[in-house]
Amino acid sequence: MKKVAISIIVFFVALQGFCQNDSIKPDPGQFFADIHTFYIYDVNGQTNPRSAFGINTAIMGYKKSLSKKIQATILYDVTRTTNFIFPDTIGISSYFEGSKYTAFLKMAEIGWQPKPWIELYFGQLLNEQYLTIQDKHWGLRYVNTTAQEYFRFGNPADFGARIKLRPSEKLIMSVSIMNGEGPFRYQDNESLFQYCINAEYRPQEHLIFKIYGDYQPHASGLNKDRCAISVFAGYKKGKWMAGAEYNRVENNIFLNNSDLSGMSIYSSFKTGKKTSVFARADHMFQYGDVENEAYFMFGAEYRPAPAFGLTLSVKRNTWLNTLTPGIQAGIRF
Repeated sequence: MKKVAISIIVFFVALQGFCQNDSIKPDPGQFFADIHTFYIYDVNGQTNPRSAFGINTAIMGYKKSLSKKIQATILYDVTRTTNFIFPDTIGISSYFEGSKYTAFLKMAEIGWQPKPWIELYFGQLLNEQYLTIQDKHWGLRYVNTTAQEYFRFGNPADFGARIKLRPSEKLIMSVSIMNGEGPFRYQDNESLFQYCINAEYRPQEHLIFKIYGDYQPHASGLNKDRCAISVFAGYKKGKWMAGAEYNRVENNIFLNNSDLSGMSIYSSFKTGKKTSVFARADHMFQYGDVENEAYFMFGAEYRPAPAFGLTLSVKRNTWLNTLTPGIQAGIRF
């Protein structure tokens, strides 16, 4: 009995020591928010409405560390979450579509790092296809999202689990299993998961190379499995930023003739402490029935404060024949 009592005491002492090594000072958590607002005017009159004020992002989030190894993040965004396409079986042909600024859960992530070289994530996770790296590298989300997000090459987030490995300081690899339905829908009745792999390599601090791929089998009634690949290279040093990516999605809606493919090239240059200029060109080799069309933008940015940006920009979409100068403002706090 005495040996059992001693063993119990030793166990709890060791457990307390382990917890102390993993503990941190009380973390009050961090609330953060993004507001991206704009005014646009379509010179060619192809946009309806032709001119408008609007908000394309309004994010509220909260992040908290429970220890050195355990963190959690929750994030709400706004967008149009309902869209009427077909009448229902009793013949109703129209619905109130809901607000174009409906709040929805974009991210609800639990992160655990049991060892320095491995991280585990559970919940609703941001998509590594374009949001975790390219979006940050582009750095002008309030002007426009990156090409893959803008042209809907994949879901921005999804429910699932992810394991991230760090075999070296320069290489990060991850494998994810997701529902494949995106942030607005529950898992399909056949439980057909999406399988994703991502690799990021940083040979130098200012250079990054990234490759992403995913695969999802088709459900009953559809005839093609869906798969995607994205290749990205980025440079950011001193006054210069540049990025280039090639993206392809085969059978985007699990049907023939729904392939997407294109490339995006962009750059920015700091002309002063608070000013910069930027340009971007997206070329769609195939976008459903559309082939070899382009989307261009260029503009100038002024930052009165590091977290507050103002831009004047011009955007041109060749297949929609739109030419839209505009003013954008973005702030984070």
